[in-house]
Amino acid sequence: MYNRIIEQFIAAQKAAHAAYAAAAAFERETVAAVPDHYLSVDLRSEYRTERELQSFCRSVAGGVVNRARREFAPAGARLDIDNQDEYERAGLDIGEALKAGKIPDLDGLWTSMARRYGGHGGAELAYQQAAQRIVSGFGLNRKREVQRTASVVVLRKHAISEACYGRSARKVGYYSCQSTADCLSGLATFAAKAGHHMLAGGLNRVNVHQVEYNYREKHSYPGLDIVFFKEAWEFRFSHQVADDLMLFLGEYGEAFMQEAV
Repeated sequence: MYNRIIEQFIAAQKAAHAAYAAAAAFERETVAAVPDHYLSVDLRSEYRTERELQSFCRSVAGGVVNRARREFAPAGARLDIDNQDEYERAGLDIGEALKAGKIPDLDGLWTSMARRYGGHGGAELAYQQAAQRIVSGFGLNRKREVQRTASVVVLRKHAISEACYGRSARKVGYYSCQSTADCLSGLATFAAKAGHHMLAGGLNRVNVHQVEYNYREKHSYPGLDIVFFKEAWEFRFSHQVADDLMLFLGEYGEAFMQEAV
């Protein structure tokens, strides 16, 4: 399927070149006395055509990987797949293939990913990645203390905040945005896997680049309250959600809990 798309694009390039060549020839015949540098129809160089084809193939290849990210991720989860890793695993080298006059085998790329992530492969990897983001976000591999009270289990996420311009509210600082977003993404994946769908939906709607809060302000979700401090977000889980989270981390995150800092 994908190879055929590239073949169609090459055919379109050839057709366009032929059409421009015909237009250029007609112009020369019609105004034969005009010097070449005054002619209007410009034929693209072979280099520009090759560069366009390579760019197109890379774009299609990226689309193939994006499709795998969507189709092989479990519902409500994020699946991280590195483009270059997948190209190498499938033996795909777009530049070398085109240089050899061959069609880059993007069908083979899809087959490689379907074999690797199909069935439960994508789901297992997505859950492992989510567990890793949670462990990293809360520093659980550093044996950070987990506070358990009569009503909640507390985990703290380091998140430096900064003042919102012209307002008393605060927002996540630039250097804390990605780690905070990753932690929330991991928790949303866990929540969906554990059947806490309303919690997963709420966490997925949090945009760390836009959320604003005041000191000690609380945002509540089913089974979880998040309390905001100047340099941290405090996650207060219900006992049920916390117990499910520990089971999730025990199944998918044990290796990351042992990682050295």
